[in-house]
Amino acid sequence: MMNADVKKSFLVNGNAFSDIKRIIGIVSGKGGVGKSTVTCALARRLASMGYKVGIMDADITGPSIPRMMGVAERCEENDKGIVPPCSAEGIKIISMNLLLKNEDDAVIWRGPVIANWVKQFYTDVYWGELDFLLVDMPPGTGDVPLTVFQSLPIDGIVLVTSPQSLVSMIVKKAYNMAAKMDVPVLGIIENYSYYRCPDCGRAEKIFGESHIDEEAEAIGVPVLAKLPINPELAKAADEGRYFGFEEPVDVTPIVEGLFDTALFDLDGTLTDPKQGITSCVQYALAGIGIDEPELDNLTDFIGPPLKEHFMERYKLDEKTALVCVNKYRERYNPVGVYENKLYPGIDKVLAGLKSRGIRLAVASSKPTMLVKVVLEHFDLMKYFDVAAGSELDGTRTRKSDVIKYAFELLDEKGLSHKNPIMVGDRKHDIIGAKEAGIPCMAVAYGYGSMQELTAEHPDFIAESVEAIADIIR
Repeated sequence: MMNADVKKSFLVNGNAFSDIKRIIGIVSGKGGVGKSTVTCALARRLASMGYKVGIMDADITGPSIPRMMGVAERCEENDKGIVPPCSAEGIKIISMNLLLKNEDDAVIWRGPVIANWVKQFYTDVYWGELDFLLVDMPPGTGDVPLTVFQSLPIDGIVLVTSPQSLVSMIVKKAYNMAAKMDVPVLGIIENYSYYRCPDCGRAEKIFGESHIDEEAEAIGVPVLAKLPINPELAKAADEGRYFGFEEPVDVTPIVEGLFDTALFDLDGTLTDPKQGITSCVQYALAGIGIDEPELDNLTDFIGPPLKEHFMERYKLDEKTALVCVNKYRERYNPVGVYENKLYPGIDKVLAGLKSRGIRLAVASSKPTMLVKVVLEHFDLMKYFDVAAGSELDGTRTRKSDVIKYAFELLDEKGLSHKNPIMVGDRKHDIIGAKEAGIPCMAVAYGYGSMQELTAEHPDFIAESVEAIADIIR
């Protein structure tokens, strides 16, 4: 049993040449639960969101990260320290296997020597600028995990477990160790939760019924994912080929508090413009002889660029679509722009984010002039540092271009945006964010269906207006 008086000693000073925003330990109470596989997949998930990620393979005697990540290149050294090689996704990796002459050379060291190497993996490695350093810890609660807890400024840990009957004891041991070291447990990932038959699709619980929900509730931490047994993933890991999460994994507890900038879509995200937009689309279509009596049939026009959507929905050529856009604005500019409602709670959420120092911007496919009209109409302009939209001539409607323009406006004001997130209600918001290389939060209360949103794999989904603040906190 650990001594309750054990505290972080911080024997290791920080690395002067590295800027690591957050260090996350990936921990298991026992071996064989797929912790290293989860570490690699989690690193790739974070990297895909635009974050700079590194992995420290702290399992000195059983390192597996380099092979799983397809990295064979050995470490180099410069005047700033050991230079870790990168995976194909740009994830920096340090592991004992990258320092040995041969990856199958045995490391036969006693605990204190191993612990010292773990310290050096933090202090002597030139990590540069990282958003996340994931530490793949050896299983159990012995010398090396204790060294990591004491000597590295761990911001939190993720527990990895499996659904065997020992789960209660294992989870509680790892949780208690973190609690004694005053390290937050961010969540639990249950691996090998089930096997899905490739023929019939039935989920077989090979290791028995899961009790992870009850155990997580008992210690007050969220379940981040329940991952299946996946033979193809295991094979890819063994061969050093790309693999990642195929199931939803909630990374909110890991990334929360990192965002310094939030870019909001306007229509369907901040405001409900159904009456104004659909009425104006109906008016525009009537101008070219198309009768659409039901406004509810036109809600798909909320969000996407107008010209492109007229062309796609009604198979119009570009010239005719531009006629529709002009007819639309004929009614929208004087009337439709005001046939709009603010979603309840938006004002409070924006005020809260602003008070915490989050930079706020609007990134909309609507013309910038009209974006500002809407913001001023609802007295929201006071919250936003910049408002970015398209040009009146129909250019810069692609969401990734609008996001880029918003960043340019922030730069002109000297406002940093190192860790941004896009918030929107339609698939083009998600696609645009991915093209811009930034995370995206989809809102489920707008005009994009859940099927539309999940098909594009947003990084987060906010079920309500209030949930936006829960994620960006």
